[in-house]
Amino acid sequence: MTALDTEEAASETALRSEIRDWFEIIMPELQALRDPTVPLTENEDFAMRRRYSELLAQDGWASLAWDRHWGGRGAGFAERLVFAQEAARIDAPDSLSRLGVDIIGPAINVLCDADQSQHFIPGILDASVIWCQGFSEPNAGSDLASLSTKAALDTSGNWVINGQKVWTTIGQYADMCLVLARTETDERPHRGISSFAVPMTTPGVTVRPIDQITGGHDFCEVFYDDVVVGPEALIGERGDGWKFAMTALGFERSINFMARQVKLAKQVSDLLAQIRRHRDAVPSRLKDRAVEIHVRTIELQATVSHLMAAIDRGESPGPDNNASKVFWSETFQQMADLGLELEQTVPGFRDPLTVDWAQMYLSARASTIYAGTSEIQRNIVAERGLGLPK
Repeated sequence: MTALDTEEAASETALRSEIRDWFEIIMPELQALRDPTVPLTENEDFAMRRRYSELLAQDGWASLAWDRHWGGRGAGFAERLVFAQEAARIDAPDSLSRLGVDIIGPAINVLCDADQSQHFIPGILDASVIWCQGFSEPNAGSDLASLSTKAALDTSGNWVINGQKVWTTIGQYADMCLVLARTETDERPHRGISSFAVPMTTPGVTVRPIDQITGGHDFCEVFYDDVVVGPEALIGERGDGWKFAMTALGFERSINFMARQVKLAKQVSDLLAQIRRHRDAVPSRLKDRAVEIHVRTIELQATVSHLMAAIDRGESPGPDNNASKVFWSETFQQMADLGLELEQTVPGFRDPLTVDWAQMYLSARASTIYAGTSEIQRNIVAERGLGLPK
């Protein structure tokens, strides 16, 4: 081991120690927000996630990999990976501000001018403004360029937005929505789109949570009926919405999904521990499946480390991140499938206070759809990564 390797190892050890000390301080407060004797309710979950977002911002962890110009610590995504690993180890909740911190904020930072960045980014990093994304529509999901929500200038120079979005994550809890709308009708579909920052309390915005098969309401449909926003709501340049969307999706499938990919390793590790406790009742074929899934998570962790290192080298998120998203979502589904089978066939395996595998199975159905279906992801890998014809 070289002196540089030794220094990097010591730095990582010190960072892990600092993170663990912080979690020891804040986790009791978060755990007090739920009743530990019954499964976590949706309201408890979102209360924990909101408070966690506030604590991350307050103590500088939300901006760990952000430039010091924004009050960040100026660390790299290798350090963000370490934080994600420690958060998974302690079973920390999902941050309610992650869409802003990991997807929308980075896109604004890359594509917008100094005035716009200064207007939006501080509220993202201090968790005072929770963002959601208004991308998908009833007839424009994977084919995002066919969206029909429109924004038109009125005589006062304001934008008037009309349309409908669907599958808007945490729409009922968000303060601001990044809305893609068509501003040009005589341009090619990809070129006629602009992006807007729309406060969720604006008159004409109606949010309807969607009943899911899990019984939860993670997603919403949002209606925009003559919603009027000022010229400052336009993010970037008019007609740059497609560029903004593709940049944001690049961050979503890399930085944002990194925490989920790391968390999967912890979830599988917990499942293996549960299998060991019931080893005499678990059939060999199910043990073999568990080993296969465990191997996939090891492969995924190596890939994630590689991808974060590439971003630290200044490389933009590319097709490798699309491939890792597919690999994560399908491995997640495999784990959920196995957990449910074990829960239903092995006596005493069910423990809803730790993991409700029936709920996990139902929620995992969406993992190969959101953030781009596996089919779309494979097309991107084929065309942009492998150079295959369309």
